[in-house]
Amino acid sequence: MNVFFSSDHHFFHENIIKYCGRPFSDVDHMNREMLASLNAVANSQDLMIFVGDLTASLKGRHEELLSIIQSLRCRKILIRGNHDHLPDGWYLNAGFERVLTHVNLGGVLLVHYPLEDAISRGLDISTLGMVEHVVHGHTHRADTPDHDNHFNVAVDRHAFRPVDYRRAIPDFLQKSFLDALNQLL
Repeated sequence: MNVFFSSDHHFFHENIIKYCGRPFSDVDHMNREMLASLNAVANSQDLMIFVGDLTASLKGRHEELLSIIQSLRCRKILIRGNHDHLPDGWYLNAGFERVLTHVNLGGVLLVHYPLEDAISRGLDISTLGMVEHVVHGHTHRADTPDHDNHFNVAVDRHAFRPVDYRRAIPDFLQKSFLDALNQLL
C-alpha cells in the first residue's frame, strides 16, 4: 500500500480559481483535472489522506461530490478542514474509511492547519502525545514559507498532485507513522 497526502482541492469552489491563480478555465475543468491527477497516482490498494477542504461552496451539489469521491480509485481518509461541513456519516457513506479533525500517528500530527493556527482555534496538543512533525494544508500560496517541522500538502503548492508520505514525513518518523496508521485502519 502506498500512502499519499493532499489537501485544499476546494472542489466546486469557482472563486478559488481566481483567489489562488489556478490554471483552470472554470470549476468543471478544475474538478476534472484534480480528479484525474489523484487517479493518475493512486490505485485501489493505495491510501489517500485528504488533509482538509475537499470541497468549498458546495451549494447543494452533494450528488456531484459523491460522484467525485466514488470515482477515486483509492482508499480514503478525511482530516476535516474549515470547509468540510457535511456530517461524518455522509463522508463515511461516500467511501471514506475515517473522518477525523486531527490525529497523531507515531509523532506525525495530521491536521488541516499549521500547528500555531490549530492551537489558536482550540486544539489542545497536550492530549496528543509527542508531536514531532505536522502534515497540514490550509495555506494555499506556493510562495508561503513552511514552518519548522511542518509539511504543507495543499494542492496549490504541489502542482495539483498528491504528495507521497516519504516526501512529507522525515525518514526517522516514517516507520512509526506507518505502524500507527496500520493500527488506525
